[in-house]
Amino acid sequence: GQATPQAAAGAIWRSQRAVVVGDPMQLEPVVTLPFTAQQKLSASYGAGEWWLPSRTSAQRLADEANTYGTYLPAEDGDVWVGAPLRVHRRCVEPIFTISNTIAYGGLMVYGTAGREEPLAARESVWIHVPRAGSEGHRIPREGEQARKILAALLHRYHLEPEQVFVLTPFRDVADHIRQLCREFPGLRGGTVHTAQGKEADIVVLILGGDPRRPGARQWASQRPNLLNVAVSRARQRLYVIGDQTSWARYRHFDVLAKYLPQWPPQGGAADLSWPADP
Repeated sequence: GQATPQAAAGAIWRSQRAVVVGDPMQLEPVVTLPFTAQQKLSASYGAGEWWLPSRTSAQRLADEANTYGTYLPAEDGDVWVGAPLRVHRRCVEPIFTISNTIAYGGLMVYGTAGREEPLAARESVWIHVPRAGSEGHRIPREGEQARKILAALLHRYHLEPEQVFVLTPFRDVADHIRQLCREFPGLRGGTVHTAQGKEADIVVLILGGDPRRPGARQWASQRPNLLNVAVSRARQRLYVIGDQTSWARYRHFDVLAKYLPQWPPQGGAADLSWPADP
């Protein structure tokens, strides 16, 4: 799903049979060739826009060739998915329902029941950090809250750093996450784009986002793919850090706000110390 068509062409034309496995509802290909150049190449060879690398992926083209499948709802029209693997056996609730709602049209089947491993950590929650001063897309108060969460998980709940993944949509915030990884050796983290194909017991998602540049939130919420990847890296717990009031106005993040309880509760104390009993 993250491979451009031309990236897979060499392997496929050297094969008698090819099995293409991926997910078009996770991160899409990153294409650096300007769109105007893609259009000129398309016109020169008489290829339709469907074949443009910025409009499709190796997985979506392979799915089109598959007789058996189903349609998933998407912003640019329904997407045909060939031979879908519908039973989900990794994420517990409410992570499963968030992912299923924003990306898969409710078609996935919850297959994790009975397979959950006990984890000594509080339930998934959205830590509401009211809009505050920012340094680019990095909001220092959110970073401070992430540090409190990590310290509690490792020292109070006695979890290992390798069980935790700290993610963000923005590179400005990823720079701070690298500092946290040095502070807590073994911790993994970075932008959501570095996390595809990986998983952890716990994901701490630092939203960030410069309040003066709302276009950043619009970019992050334009399609479900980015949030779907961020959420579904977590097997058991998801802790989201950010201004819930601001982010919940955007597509897909409204679903996140619906299924993740807010801490502190609305009307509750403003103390963001962690951990705190629900």
